[in-house]
This record gives sequence, C-alpha cells and structure tokens, in this order.
Amino acid sequence: MRFFNSKEEVLDVQLTQYGRHLLSQGQWKPTYYAFFDDGVIYDYARAGVTTEAKNDIEARIQDETPYFRTQTNFSGRDEFFFDGVNDVEDRVRLGVYEKLTVLPMTLGTTTLDSEKTPAYKIRFIEGEIQNLEYNITGAVRTTNVGAGVTNSTSQQLLEIPQLDLDVEFQISAEMRGTEPKFEFDPALTPDTVYADDAQVYVGPDQLIFVIEEENATFDYENFDIEVFEIQEGVGNIGEPILEPLAFVKPVQNVIDNQMIDQREAEILAGRLDGRPPELDPTYVEYFFNVNTDTEIDENVICRSIKSLKSTDLFSDLDINCPDIRTVSQVDIYGTDALSEDCPDY
Repeated sequence: MRFFNSKEEVLDVQLTQYGRHLLSQGQWKPTYYAFFDDGVIYDYARAGVTTEAKNDIEARIQDETPYFRTQTNFSGRDEFFFDGVNDVEDRVRLGVYEKLTVLPMTLGTTTLDSEKTPAYKIRFIEGEIQNLEYNITGAVRTTNVGAGVTNSTSQQLLEIPQLDLDVEFQISAEMRGTEPKFEFDPALTPDTVYADDAQVYVGPDQLIFVIEEENATFDYENFDIEVFEIQEGVGNIGEPILEPLAFVKPVQNVIDNQMIDQREAEILAGRLDGRPPELDPTYVEYFFNVNTDTEIDENVICRSIKSLKSTDLFSDLDINCPDIRTVSQVDIYGTDALSEDCPDY
C-alpha cells in the first residue's frame, strides 16, 4: 500500500477484482459515482486531541493529511482463490461482499435550505414492525475460535437500520362453490378438489408502506430496490452467503432518450419470443411481487388507510380517497392577491 503523491498525481482509477471480471465479460457498465471521506478526521477530539483551533482544520485536511492510493483488494488471496471450480459464482459472491462492506458510507446530498442531514421517514399502511436493529450484521465477517464458537468479528458494524417484518397468509378449507370470508388470490389457490368436495383457498398478505428521504434533493428515482436470498452456510471468509435475485425486466422502447425497435427492446428485456421469461428461483417474482408508486392500485391503498385507527398521518399523500378526505373550509370570496395589487378606490 502506497501514499498518494498530491504534487504529481491528480486522479487514480482502479478496478476491483469483481470489476475486472465484469470487464472481461463485456458487462462492466459504470452508471454513477460517489464520494467518500473515510480517511478524513474532521474533529480532532475523535482522535483524543482537543487543542486544535477551528481555523487550522481546513489546512490540516487539505494540505497536511496523507492519503493512501486506491485500494482494490479487500480480502486475502487465500480467502478467494479461483481454482477453476465455480469461479463465476465465487466472483459474484465476492462482488456482493465488496458492495455491502467496502466503502458503504457515501457522502449524501442535502438540500441547500436544510440544516439537517438526510434521513428516511417510513410510515406503514399495512404491516407491523416486529423488531428493529440499528446495525447491519448480515455482512460481518466472523472468526471461529475453539470448537466452532464464534466470539469475535473482523469487521466494523454498519449503522444501517434493519426492519424485521412477518408476512402471514390466510388459509381456509371450504366446500366447493363456497368462497371464504377473506379475499383469496386465484394464482395462489390450487385447483385441487378433494374427495369430500372441499377446496383450499389462500389469501395473500401484503406490506404497504411509504418511504421518503427528507432533507435531500428529490429526484425522479430516489431509491434502488435490491433483493437477496440468504443461503445456508457461510462463504470463504466467514460471511453469510447472499444470493442476488433479479427482477423481470420491463420492455422499454426508449433507452438513453432514443427510440429503439420493438424487437430490440424485447431482446434487451430477455423476451426472445415476445413473452416474459419463465420464472424460477433466481427471480424475485418467483417468491413475491414488488410494486411501487403508480403500480399500486389506489383502491387498495385507500381501503388500507380507511382501516387504520388514524388516517391523518397520510393526509399528505397524493391519492384520491373520497371516503377519508379531510373536509377543509375555504372562503370562496377570499383572494390570494397582494394588497398593493388591489388599490383602494
């Protein structure tokens, strides 16, 4: 590991092991960048020194602090040794590990009129939080000592909140032709009719919540949704095995502000014969559906809000729910004109 020479070197760009793998496959397509300040100490009190003058902080950070050159390896070569057996899966798992644990705390963007840091605001319309953890532990490497006893960690805990929620389905056996009291899903309900003329009905459970990022700039796409399946066992370096799942790609006829052919759009979406790919355990939709914004039926949202004890918490949502709309009194003879615009005659 070497120090960065700020007098001669301006920019140092390196690819990680997983990045080199994507580049070799022709799949490395960078789409965004981020800034980090992990090597900067803004407050000397954090390092046990309390005598630094405020005017000396800028000079210390910009001119007197040495910086390491770009680091690309974050695990030992003996930990991820590509021996020709399942190398593709090993590289994907290495990429997931690096993505979740390497430089996780990016610098955010705060609105110019805000004095507070960006924060998330989550309100549940359907579903309940069973447990809350303030640190993420799913990607922490552990060290086994003794007879399989884990008593130490080799990586810092990340302050990323973890919400635990349970999804419970309703199941009922009814005589054929008699529907259950709850709303069942035909896709989940089997067509089997048993010898006693009974049929099983399955009613889905769903989670509906509103998530907002406050004190930050509002863009068209503020959030990225990723789904991982936790596999059994541990990886090469003691970390839990997280298998990334893919979403079924929608057909997009406009890419990079350019109209493309329908056939080309279907091929890019993985629909070689014009139909969606056959769902298997590698797809999120094989297990459940994730709908966002306008993909959710407003009637479902309004019905869920109406069943809550308090509906005032969601009065700011841009949803037309006539049954729960708050009545407001407005002076029909009022005006929003300024006084100087309406002189007295």
